[in-house]
Amino acid sequence: MKAETDAAPSSRVSEPALRALPLFLALSLRSRARRLVGLSAFGLVFLAAGATARIFTGREHGHVELDMLFEIGGTTLVSVLLLLGWLIGRFPMIAVLVLMSGIFSDDRAHGHARLYAVRPSSILLLYGMRMLMFAVIAFAMSAVLIPGFDLLILNEWSGTSVFALIAAQIMVYASLTALLSMATRADAWIALFLGILATVWYALRRVEFLQNTPSFVRETISVLLPPQGALLRVEAAFANSLPVPADAMLYILIYAVLVLLLAGVGLARREL
Repeated sequence: MKAETDAAPSSRVSEPALRALPLFLALSLRSRARRLVGLSAFGLVFLAAGATARIFTGREHGHVELDMLFEIGGTTLVSVLLLLGWLIGRFPMIAVLVLMSGIFSDDRAHGHARLYAVRPSSILLLYGMRMLMFAVIAFAMSAVLIPGFDLLILNEWSGTSVFALIAAQIMVYASLTALLSMATRADAWIALFLGILATVWYALRRVEFLQNTPSFVRETISVLLPPQGALLRVEAAFANSLPVPADAMLYILIYAVLVLLLAGVGLARREL
């Protein structure tokens, strides 16, 4: 009898939370409407550039001919196309940073987080589902854009490894932005800075520039920074049509889970 009495309040708490969740997500999506439009326009520019290059240089083989592109616009036009190809591989990171920016810190700054916390719902559930929704949207947009661009330029399917590349970037930068959002409204900018710093750090390690640094310092910094080495391995597998390195994806997954756990602890203990 006592067990039934104790169970009743939890069921009453969970039901309002589940009913409020779709409304919360709809409001979250509405608040990101301009960002979604901007990302969509950004993606359409890539596709338009690829389609234009295909129209003017695609011949019997169907793919873009760099020699013909060079004849039309010289090295500048070829360089622009190569830059677009490099940049589009970072679109998942760009999309998730744009959508996740201020995922918690904006609500705290405007006083909304306090209102959510006093209602009979789990604040961890609300923000966890918000993050998941933004991550899924970023994945879906990237899953359309990157293969579509490759199809226009190369006239061939880029392979299923593209989805691993997209998922890897989203896992790393979504979790990192969520953690940083517990402390600052500049979460996305700091996450981007840490990504750049991780790239430089990884390059320095590869050329053994840091060999005189104490090993525990090198390893500690490497663990704390985003797993750039693992991300580059996944990207290289995609670029060379090789199998996705399972150990690299596992490392990325573990990193993202640990960072999300820290974000969850921070959210549960954060003063609203």
